[in-house]
Parts: sequence; structure tokens; C-alpha cells
Amino acid sequence: MEGLSSQELQDDDFDSKEHQACYVYTPEDRDDRPTKRRRTVKGKTKQTETESVQEPSNKCPFPVLLNGEEKEETVKLRYETYCRLWGEQQERTNAILQSFNNKTLEDVSGFVKSPTAESCDGKIPTALILTGPNIASHTPLFEQLASRIRDEEKIGPVVILTSKDATNLKSILKKLIRDATQQDEGIDDEEEEIVGRKGSKLLNYDLQILQNWCKLHEGQKVVIAIQDTEAFDGTILSDLVSLFSAYMDRIPFTLLMGIATSVEIFHEKLPKSTIRLMKGDKFDVERAEECLAQIFNDSMIGENPILRLGPTVCDFLLARYRDHNQSIQAFVGALKYAYMSHFYANPLSIILAFMDNLDSLGEVLTPLHIEAIRNVPSFKRYVEQKLNNRDATEVRKLLGDNDHVRSTVIASAAGCRSYAVCVGQALTVLEIARSCQMNQNRIPRYELYAQVLSGELHSGTTLVRDLLLSMKKMNSTSLLNLLDKVTEEVQVPYLVENVAPLRERIIALVEAAESSGKKTLNSEFNVTKDSLRATAVSKRIQLGEQKSALTKEDTEYSKLVQQVHDVAESYFKEHLKGLQGLFLHELFFYDLISPHRDVRTHPSHGLVFAPRSRSTVERALSAPQDYLGCECCTDESGEEVGIKATQPPASIIYQLYLESGALINIFDLWRAFYQVIGGDEGEDCDEATAQALAEMRFLGLVKHTKKKADHLAKLAWKGL
Repeated sequence: MEGLSSQELQDDDFDSKEHQACYVYTPEDRDDRPTKRRRTVKGKTKQTETESVQEPSNKCPFPVLLNGEEKEETVKLRYETYCRLWGEQQERTNAILQSFNNKTLEDVSGFVKSPTAESCDGKIPTALILTGPNIASHTPLFEQLASRIRDEEKIGPVVILTSKDATNLKSILKKLIRDATQQDEGIDDEEEEIVGRKGSKLLNYDLQILQNWCKLHEGQKVVIAIQDTEAFDGTILSDLVSLFSAYMDRIPFTLLMGIATSVEIFHEKLPKSTIRLMKGDKFDVERAEECLAQIFNDSMIGENPILRLGPTVCDFLLARYRDHNQSIQAFVGALKYAYMSHFYANPLSIILAFMDNLDSLGEVLTPLHIEAIRNVPSFKRYVEQKLNNRDATEVRKLLGDNDHVRSTVIASAAGCRSYAVCVGQALTVLEIARSCQMNQNRIPRYELYAQVLSGELHSGTTLVRDLLLSMKKMNSTSLLNLLDKVTEEVQVPYLVENVAPLRERIIALVEAAESSGKKTLNSEFNVTKDSLRATAVSKRIQLGEQKSALTKEDTEYSKLVQQVHDVAESYFKEHLKGLQGLFLHELFFYDLISPHRDVRTHPSHGLVFAPRSRSTVERALSAPQDYLGCECCTDESGEEVGIKATQPPASIIYQLYLESGALINIFDLWRAFYQVIGGDEGEDCDEATAQALAEMRFLGLVKHTKKKADHLAKLAWKGL
């Protein structure tokens, strides 16, 4: 080739594009690519992005309902109400999440701040954090620790290491040095030159770099947080601890070890020589179930929320949390979706915007809203109830008088809000009463909430009857403790008015009994019926002897216990009711089933809270008419006709891709695509093919292979 002239090379028939693997298309109607922008300051870039996101938009993202006849003002009102109510709920939820594990954060940050290498006898200060088996809560916990130590306490940089970073010791050191030296400094890897003591460039995994950084930042510690210690390779972790120990006189390391199992298993993972290099303490973390209980009680059972979850959606979310992800963030995200879905698709949700001013609600409800109210299931049950009571006049007004419906809606809205608050208070009383009894298993309120709404839990169920029976058997000390907790934590007027006098009388009886030398009063209902005697007569005789042994104060106390029992029974009977008989409960309790049904049992509905992204992508590519809503991809009867030229290029390529083997010849694929779109009439065939293949590669369906340069490797098969 060296002997050939340039002219001979130009005349050669060889075309390099025939063997080119990638082509770049530059349409003539587009301008040339602009010059590369100069690198800007990180803070300014974030500010520009924030400003662009916060640009106000006059277009409301919610659709027009009521067959397109809904007013624009009410559409905006639905969106504004959603933003306001969810903003208030999110603010309360964030406060709970920030306060959760607050004691652990304070203890760990205090431990990191206090010890030095001298106080630890030259060993590495190590905090063993018992995070528990809930893997989903580990990442938020360590993010909170990093934020507290780095930003609030200003102790030093925090580097979080996970098992996916532990491929080898070199990769761990690279990440450790990069994250520790570049936190909050905005240093670019390409602009920074790392120079050693004698002017030689240091390798990016040399701890000498971190040592030089510590000299420039005296007084700061380097905190290494290992999030999942059990998943780490034991040899790599042992080498890493040994390396930290060797540099302790030059770099003030502090280790945070996340342990999901136990300290004993952690000790078995590492050799004793490595364990002797560490010195510290262990810290317990609050259970994620306690955080879930706080968030659930605030969003469902508390007095602040207006919109709550219904029994079906609530059961589904709790079952998903308990059996699958166990993530607090996933539960909060599902709660946000429930808020959005309720206001997005329900035109009657504007009623929730007037809960603080129900008098002005009648001005907003149009005849279309009134007609929609007449179509909700609870309105039908409400009218049937009136018919059963032979109140025909009320039924005629509800069916024909719009003004009467408006006044009924205003009264029922206040009743729905009151019902939700009373159910929450009754569940709180129930939980307090069960906690004061030793033989009752603790059941959190979020487990009983859905049972009350669905009508499965009421005053006649076994749980409530056993509770009331145990209450009658309480002695004076236990009963006074129960009454004190109820009156302090739940301000229910009915209980305060009826229980307070009984409590004062029980205290007076106890004081009278103490003067005679008896400290605790017993109830006659607590007399044991167990006996070794075989006959019924002998058992009755023994029972009579036990009752005759009761003092006068015990007899009076038993009468008071019976009165307390009657008050509690009537309270539970009044407030532990299902919502099916409540008019307009659909507006205050989000319980739409169809968007959340399982695909296996209801094929026409997707599982929103657990999306099946792969099947959705496959269906969109193989049957684009289901999403585009077009008629060009089906025949006259509406049946699918396979591959058609009117389909999107990516869909055509995907359907051809399904017919291929493990290796796909690019030229054969292009030729088949060329024939589908119309042969010589396909003007943009090359560009459309390249774009479709790029989209397929972006979706992870194909990749380039080294086996054959002009082939693509197939990565996924439909349905597998």
C-alpha cells in the first residue's frame, strides 16, 4: 500500500462505508451541531435547572370530567385541593421520617465525635449498628447518618460503601478516596492532578491522597459506613480493616458497620486478628414497623387528614408492605398515588375543598355534580334506607330537588368527617385497653383499621368481647391505670363524662380499703371457677365460699366495674361500625378497586402499585394500536393483522426481532423492514431503521456482539 500513489487510492473501488459498523445521519434541514459549551459552576447549573422546573404553567394537568362539561374552575379546584391536601400530609410524613431513629442518630453522631485514636488505644473506633432484617430501611438510615455527621455536626466526610462496590480492594479504595476528597468541593476528575511528595503522580487508589487531604483539613475525621456488612466478602473486608489500622496514625478513620443479623454472626465472619483492630460500641435501631405505625396513624387515624384509604386498598398496601418490599418510602409513594388518583378521576372530590367552610359548598355544586351524586352507590343505599323507613317525602326530594340534595350533602360531609375521627379514637381506646392486659396479644391499629371499615370488627366480635370480659376481671390497680391512660391520651367527651365519676368512686373505695389494711380490690368476676372437685354441687359450694370471702369494698368495686364495662361496651357499639351505611363515604375514603387489581385475577386491570414494566413494553411494541388508539393497524372487524407499514418503526423492528434467532443480521433486518414499509417508496428507511435499533438497544433488547461485526445479539424473548 505504501507504493501506491494517492490518485491510485482514490480510483480504488474499495468503499470503507461497506464495512462501517455505525452510521451518523445529518439531515440537510438541520443546523450544524453547536460548539461544546464550557463547563459552568455546579451551583449555577443547579440553580438554572431549579428555575426551569419552577416556571409556572397555566395549563392544569387534570382532565375535564363529566363528559367534557366540567367547568374549568372546578378542574383547577380539584388540582389545587390535591396539591394542598397532599402537601399538608407530606409535611407531616416528612416530620415523622426525620424524627424517626432520632435517638440512634444522636448516639452514633456523638460516638463519632467523641473517640480519638488515643482513647481507643490506637484501634479503629467502630460503631456496630444493628439495623435489623428490613433491608429496605437500611439505605434511608445511612443517608440520615451521613447527613447528620457531614452537614449538621460538620465532623467530616462520610463515605457509604455497599457490597456492590466490593468487587475488589482497588475499586473500594478508588470510591473511598474519590468520595471523601470531593464531597462539597465540586472537583472534576479531569481537572484535578494528584501529585505526591516528590512530584510524582499518585495512583487514584493510593491512601496517600487521602492523607494529604487530611493534612489540609485538620480536625476532620473520615467516616466509612459499610451498609450491608453480611454481603461483603470477608477477605476484602478484613484487608480493608487492616489497611485502615495501618493508616490510623495519619488518617483519623471511624467505621460504621451495618449489621442485619447479630453481633455474634459478625464476629464469625471476620478473623480474630481483624476484630482486635477495632474498638467501639453497638447501637440498636427502631423497627420499621414502628415508623409505619406512626405514618399510618397520622394519615388514616388522626384528626388532621380529610382523605383516607378504604378497606380494600388499605389491606392491599399493608399486605404488599408485609410480604414484599417492607419499604416505608414505597408505602408513602402509594399513598401519594391514592391522593392523586382520587382527585384526578373523581369530579365530586371538590367537596373536600370546602370542609372548613361547608356553607359555600352549595354554590359550587352544579346540576351535573348533583346528577353524579345520585349515581354513587352510597346514594342508592341511602334512598333504600329511607324507603324502608317509609319516608317517601324525603325520597322524592332527593330524586327531584337539587337544592335539597345540596343541603343533604353538606350535612353528610360533616358526618363523614366525624365518623372517621371517631373510628380513629375508638381504635386508640381499643389499643390502650389491650396494652393494659397481660394476656392480650398486641395488635397495631393499622391492622384493625381495615377490619372496622369493612364491618368485620364490631362490638360483637371475639376480640372486643374478650377485651370487655378481661376488663371486668381487672383489679383496682390495673383498672385505674387503664382509666388514667384513656382519659389522658384520648379526649372523648362521652368517655370523660361517664368514666371520670366512676374513677373518683373507685379511688375512694381504694383509700377506704387501705385504711383497713387492703391495698388492692378484687372483682367478683375474677373469682376462679377451676376446681379439682368432680361434682357440680361441690364446685358451686367452692364458688360460693370464694364469693363470701369478698369484703364490702370488693362488692362495691364489682358494681363499679360493671358500670365501666357497660360504658365501654356502649362506646364500642356506637363507634365500631362499617362505612357501607355512610352516605358519600366514596368521597372521604379512597377505595377504588379496578386500577389496583392483580393481572392474574383481573387481566383487564394493571397492578398500579406493583407495575409490570416488561410486559407493558412488550405489549406496546407488539400491539401499538392498544396505546395509540388508531384504526390503521387493525382490519374492518377490529382484529389485529400483524405487521403493517402504518405501525411505528420500533414496533415493526420488534416484531421482526421476535422472529429471529439469537444472532440477528443487521442487513437482513434492514431488508425485511424495507419490504414492510413499501419497498422503493420508503424514503427514510435508513434513518428509521437506525433510530428503531437505537431504541431497541436503549430498552436492553439487543446489543453488539464480538462474534460477528454485522450482527446483533438478542437479549430477551417475549414471555420469558
